[in-house]
Amino acid sequence: MKNIIKHSLMLVALVPAVSFASATSDWMPVEDGLAISGKIHAVKTSKKFRSVEKCRAFAEKKPSVVAFTLDLNKGTCTTFTSVRSRPSKSSASSQLKA
Repeated sequence: MKNIIKHSLMLVALVPAVSFASATSDWMPVEDGLAISGKIHAVKTSKKFRSVEKCRAFAEKKPSVVAFTLDLNKGTCTTFTSVRSRPSKSSASSQLKA
């Protein structure tokens, strides 16, 4: 009986870790100096979205989003539902879903 409880607790602890790892591994590496051009889903201008991690976290919550661009000069986090091109832009960092 004690073994069953131990195994159940280990499973409960491991499941969130596995789901977190799979969520972050769904993205390609961040590309600095590239912007995304495509169908815009949302543009966030709040200061809380002005890091790659926060912008990605917002994008991950939206199943239709396939990419995002963080433009530090404009102070925007833009999410996209489709990608047309990826022009170079020195102040931008972008990431695509794998």
